[in-house]
Amino acid sequence: MKFSFVSAAAALTMMAVLAGCGGKQQYTVQGTILNLNNAGLVLTNNGGNDLTVPTGATSFAFSQQIDYGTTYNVAVKTQPAHMTCGWNTTNIGSAGYNVSIQMTLACDQNAYGLGGQITGLTAGADGKARTLTLTNGSTSTLVLSSDSATSGALDFVFGSTVADGQAYGVVAVDGNNGLACTVANGTGVMHEVAVSNIKVTCVPK
Repeated sequence: MKFSFVSAAAALTMMAVLAGCGGKQQYTVQGTILNLNNAGLVLTNNGGNDLTVPTGATSFAFSQQIDYGTTYNVAVKTQPAHMTCGWNTTNIGSAGYNVSIQMTLACDQNAYGLGGQITGLTAGADGKARTLTLTNGSTSTLVLSSDSATSGALDFVFGSTVADGQAYGVVAVDGNNGLACTVANGTGVMHEVAVSNIKVTCVPK
C-alpha cells in the first residue's frame, strides 16, 4: 500500500507540474546535417522561427520549443553559398508523446557542366571516321567521332559535372588518327555557371 501511495503522489505531483506550465510537454525541433562546408544556411520552422547554421555544423536545434500536438514544418530559407541542401527524411510532422523530433538535412556542392566546341574533326582521306578523346584530369573521359558532323565542327559536353570551386583541366589525347588537336580555355576553376567556351582545334598532321 505504501508503494501505491508513493506512486500516486508522484503522479499527482507530475500532473500538477504539467498543469502549472500549461499541461503540455515541450519538444525541441532538431536534426542532423551532412556535408555543410559553406556559410549562409538559414533554416526556418513554420515560417517564423529562423535559425542560422554555422559552417561545418553536424546538427541543429531551434531554441523555441513546441508543445505536444503542435505541427512543425522546417524549411531551408537560405541555401549556403555554392551549395544546395535537401531533406533526407521528412521535415514536416506533429510533436508526439515521448517521441523526439529528428530529421536529416544533406548538403551538396553545386556542380556545373563542362564543354565547348571542336573544329577540324573530319573523316580520314579513306572516308573512315576518326575519333578524338578528351579528358578532364583523371575524373572524366569523352570520346568524339567525326561521324557526328561531316564538317568536323561539333559541340561537346562531358558526362560528369564539375563541383563549384573545383579545378578542371581538359586535354586532347593523341590517338594517332592523323590529326593534331590543341585545346584553348581548357583549364580553370568552376564557379557558379557552366563552362562552355573550351575550344578544341584539329588540323591534319
